[in-house]
Amino acid sequence: MKWKTLAFWLFVFTGIYFFFCSFNPYFYGRQEEVQLFFPECKIIWEMLREPGGFCTVLGQAIVQYYPDLSVALIINSFLLCTIGFLCYSLLQEIAPRVYNLFLALVPVFGLMRVHIRPEYVLDGTIGLCLMMLLLYVFVRVRKVRARFWYGVGSTVALYLLAGQLAALYGILLVVLSYLCGREKWYHLFVALLAGVALTYAGIRLAICIPLTDGIYSERYQEVQMQPDSYIYFVWIRFTLLLFLLLLIGTGMKYLPWNKILQKVIVTGCTVVVLFFFSSFCLPNQYDVQNMLMDELSDLQQKGNWDAIIQMHQGKKVRNYISLNYLNMALAQKGRLGNELFHYDQRGPLSLLASWNRTYYMSCLLSDIHYMIGDISLSEGYAMEGLTLAKRGGSPRMLQRLVKISLIRNDFDLANKYLDILARLPHYRRWAEIYEDYVYHPERIKQDKELSAKTLSSSRPDNLLCLIELDSLWMGHIEESGTNRIAWEYLGCSYLLAKEMEKFKAFLLRTGLLPEGQSLPVHFQEAALVLAVEDVSILDTVPVRTEILQRYKQFQKDILKIKNSSDGFAWLYQQYGDTFWFYYYCKKLNG
Repeated sequence: MKWKTLAFWLFVFTGIYFFFCSFNPYFYGRQEEVQLFFPECKIIWEMLREPGGFCTVLGQAIVQYYPDLSVALIINSFLLCTIGFLCYSLLQEIAPRVYNLFLALVPVFGLMRVHIRPEYVLDGTIGLCLMMLLLYVFVRVRKVRARFWYGVGSTVALYLLAGQLAALYGILLVVLSYLCGREKWYHLFVALLAGVALTYAGIRLAICIPLTDGIYSERYQEVQMQPDSYIYFVWIRFTLLLFLLLLIGTGMKYLPWNKILQKVIVTGCTVVVLFFFSSFCLPNQYDVQNMLMDELSDLQQKGNWDAIIQMHQGKKVRNYISLNYLNMALAQKGRLGNELFHYDQRGPLSLLASWNRTYYMSCLLSDIHYMIGDISLSEGYAMEGLTLAKRGGSPRMLQRLVKISLIRNDFDLANKYLDILARLPHYRRWAEIYEDYVYHPERIKQDKELSAKTLSSSRPDNLLCLIELDSLWMGHIEESGTNRIAWEYLGCSYLLAKEMEKFKAFLLRTGLLPEGQSLPVHFQEAALVLAVEDVSILDTVPVRTEILQRYKQFQKDILKIKNSSDGFAWLYQQYGDTFWFYYYCKKLNG
């Protein structure tokens, strides 16, 4: 390999590395938490016995180390760079040209985009890397008979290692043999038929997703939430793209290539085409939303509440997931009742979004309910997350279930979950720490997190799904040791829904805070709204003088702007951080 070519691919490797590092470094931790991979001989052997089991084992084994960001970045960058180099080597067999360096980047850019998709798994790229390596060896074989037997044997080997990719590999063998001008290229149809036959037999004899499912659109793959289906989607498009590149390389070898000017023009045009293709492969809005969600989840798991709040300051927040994380952070910092309306709230779903039957939403809702103290609901969403995880379970949700079981003193169940976590290298130490609580329950009271969670003593007759959420939260408020977060969440949920009668009953029923603590600012603002129809509420609820004076000025100003074209914007600048503006001026969409 010439040093210039080596320098080029080192540059590509560095570029891919920094792209992954700068765009979404939080993505890799989320990938690790949606699989349960036990590095045990018996389990690995069972996986290897299935067609494609080698890629599955290797992919899941690598993902175990994704929490170490540098390892994840190096492995992903290396795989993509290897595929690009092997593609370049195939193009060089057709016609040795400088522009092949840039043509070979086309599939690399396409794979870079899918590598930041939560639906995709690393197994797919490992399979493609094996296929490209086998193709590279194939074009180096010169003897006709050896090439034939290698084609058939490598097709069978790829089927055992990567599964249904063997059918696509057979197609590329025939195409590559023809385009490279190999003798008796049509003999390779035997390898193609072998790949198709093995793929068909594998589908018929085993319960698995057929390769043809990959023909459907990307949106279909995202809804399916099936890793295998999305792998096939990528494999089919990669094969089509490689087939197209091989045809382009064959056509371009007939272009004039004798003078320097001709080389510059052809190479320059190739770079321009690559530039436009790369812009097509840039992350779209869906990828940006996933990146934001991954970052918020990472900060939430680390308890970095200040960073979450800082992310949203001075910005319009337009999605419920971000608002859920923001309000959770405000509640953890004890600022929810004072700063809720400093941000662009969008109704009750801003506190607790609807479940959309995805793993990520299940985790978020489980986290919120766990924070509030709704142990049963938190457990339910954790179980949903456990089943929705794409690779057999979620260590993160198992950790949640361990804690809930310990809170309930269900030590047998906690031990069951801990046994699973102890089999995972990355979670073994964590399991040992919490296993100590199983054998020494008295130490639970010394744990700051677990000791703060209490089970409600109320035993409603209804099914849990038929209980109103505010009734469930009230169980954490009316008992001794009021849960401050549950109390604020309940009050704020009434304010966001503009249910003033319920908020009034809430204030009168739960009473005021202990002596020395003032009522949250937004609760005092809401009390002034209630006083419009029942001034006696102010005899029970103390309101600070400065808040009262500001409300009186708000009443005067809102009358002045009725006939003003820009009055609403001015009013928002003056009172956008108050419950009054939200109550009187903002329409709810849900």
